[in-house]
Amino acid sequence: MPTLVVVGKSDIATRPFANQRISEQVPQAELAVLAPGGHMGLMERNQQFAEVVRTFGVACLGLKR
Repeated sequence: MPTLVVVGKSDIATRPFANQRISEQVPQAELAVLAPGGHMGLMERNQQFAEVVRTFGVACLGLKR
């Protein structure tokens, strides 16, 4: 199952290296790093987050945009 792992580059609560490891261990996982961004990347970088999720969803559905 396609999985998107999103982390803020400056996240001190959930370190980026931990998310990198998750993305390496989960089949079909993709890592997206929000920069700059901390632990609340969804709120801190909401437009960047939305674009990452949109791009991932479009790719999963095989759509062209």
